[in-house]
Amino acid sequence: MRTLVLGGTGVFGGRLCRLLANDPLIDLTIGARDGARVEALAAELGAAGLVLDWRRDLDRVLAGRSFDVVIHVAGPFQGQDYAVAEACIRHGVHYLDLSDDRAFVCGIVRLDAAAKAADVLVCAGVSTAPALTGAVLERALQEGMAVDRMSFGIVPGNDAPRGRALVEAILASAGNPIPDQPGRRVWGSLRRFVVPGLGARWAAACDLPEPTLFRERFGVAETYAGAGLELSALHFGLWLLAWPVRLGLLKTLRPAATPLAWIADRLRALGSDKGGLRIDLAGPGASRCWSLIAEGGDGPYVPAMPAAALVRKLARGDLGRRGAMPCVGLLSLADIESEWLRAHLRIASGWGEDGASFRPSLYRRVLGRNYGGMSEPGQRLHDGVGGTWSGRCSVDGPANLLGRIVAKLFALPPAVRDAPIEVDFKVREGRETWIRRVGGRSMRSEQSIGRRRPAGWLVEHFGPFAFDLRVIVTEARLELAMAGMRFAGIPLPRLCWPHVSAVETGEAGRFHFDVEIGLPGIGRLVRYRGSLTDR
Repeated sequence: MRTLVLGGTGVFGGRLCRLLANDPLIDLTIGARDGARVEALAAELGAAGLVLDWRRDLDRVLAGRSFDVVIHVAGPFQGQDYAVAEACIRHGVHYLDLSDDRAFVCGIVRLDAAAKAADVLVCAGVSTAPALTGAVLERALQEGMAVDRMSFGIVPGNDAPRGRALVEAILASAGNPIPDQPGRRVWGSLRRFVVPGLGARWAAACDLPEPTLFRERFGVAETYAGAGLELSALHFGLWLLAWPVRLGLLKTLRPAATPLAWIADRLRALGSDKGGLRIDLAGPGASRCWSLIAEGGDGPYVPAMPAAALVRKLARGDLGRRGAMPCVGLLSLADIESEWLRAHLRIASGWGEDGASFRPSLYRRVLGRNYGGMSEPGQRLHDGVGGTWSGRCSVDGPANLLGRIVAKLFALPPAVRDAPIEVDFKVREGRETWIRRVGGRSMRSEQSIGRRRPAGWLVEHFGPFAFDLRVIVTEARLELAMAGMRFAGIPLPRLCWPHVSAVETGEAGRFHFDVEIGLPGIGRLVRYRGSLTDR
């Protein structure tokens, strides 16, 4: 599938190209105006590069080159016409875009007859809204739920890159009334969403396609479509700035894009690299919640995933639909979820209020492609959703009196030989809690990806102490290596770090562990080693 991505070096376009690169069924060409950026990304991904201004050059490019599909990522789409889609129809090329603008996405159907005559698919909104939100709704309907109300909030992390097109798109419509939703205005109608793993975040109503599309296609009477900024100061600041537009004193906030983006960039450090999405569905006597959390700065991949999934379906010959339409009913939730599994991104999703069903598991997200290098028992343990493993364990106690005092303070297990051990695993909001019971004592810790941590790291909390750990897998052996330490959020110097040796292996269906913890100047606090099984 010879694929041209317009805007292929932008925030979402670049991530889409990364998702599509190295697929043997896809011949990727990265198209954008900045020649240096095109050349650099094309070289990195082993793809072709094409310098073009799509407004001026597209007809010539499509006439002179053999492309099968064009993916339009060069927004903003607010106020944009269908020139790219029409050019694709003229040249018999499939067209996809990542627009989430209601008027643009819903209006694409005007090209339906021409697209069918050219035997091509013309699809708008192949992004979070409405492709992903629609796939979640369809999953609930397929499972027998009657849905008449829906609400969702898209809440990116404050670290998420803000391309010029995205900033302009938000500001261009802020304060304007939302057609077909009486009383609602863009960046008004505030709501609070609690996203598992993120906590409570604000969202504001946006002019997205779902209220119109879901009412017409699925009979959903009311849909609240919102998005929000992680920092309340930025969120409510924009809400206040939209009031002059509401009152008719200003036509648009779009001219303020440059200074407002500058201010937002100065405040990046106050937020995080974690974003997400929560969707609430309600019907007669039933309600359900689906959530997604993206960590480690991987959130901007989410809007690109439906487009990557749809191109793959076209490339495999699994999609025979032709004509012009919004991207609803073309992708299943599994199709889209497979994209972040394929790319080994730090993204998890699931049904329920507490995130207990989030998949993939924490260690799969941390280790990515290296997860398969662990032992079979290790993979089984780390992939489990809660439960208890039991076995036998031996414990060596502290090396001296001072060590015994410290070990007592932290309730570390006493010295014992070949004693029973139980480990309870509890999963909630993308984090894991480990409760180890041995020698009459319990040792509890919580593991998570943490904020602004590199791939391959996790954070383990013991009370107010937090330890950054590199997770290293070699030859079916997992090791944890100290990489940082904090007390009550305050970084501590290396001389305060404990000595940690933690190794996990597997043999004959059993999970084996050997962990030793010591302190500088004190020596060993505890060493515990043994094996576990879930049988």
